[in-house]
Amino acid sequence: MLNLITRIALVFGGIYAVYRYRYQIFNRLFGIPTVRRFFIGTTMKIPYVRNRMIHQAFR
Repeated sequence: MLNLITRIALVFGGIYAVYRYRYQIFNRLFGIPTVRRFFIGTTMKIPYVRNRMIHQAFR
C-alpha cells in the first residue's frame, strides 16, 4: 500500500514539475537545432497546420 502511494506521489510530482517548468523545458528542447528541425518538419507535413502557418506568415 505504501509503495502504491509513493508511486502516485512521484507521478503527480513529476506532472507538477513538468507543468511548472514547461516553458524552460520547451526552450531547452527547441534550442537544439536538430530537435527544432525535426519538430518543424513533422508539423509542416500536417496540411491544416501548414496552411494556417503559411496564411499567418504571408497575409
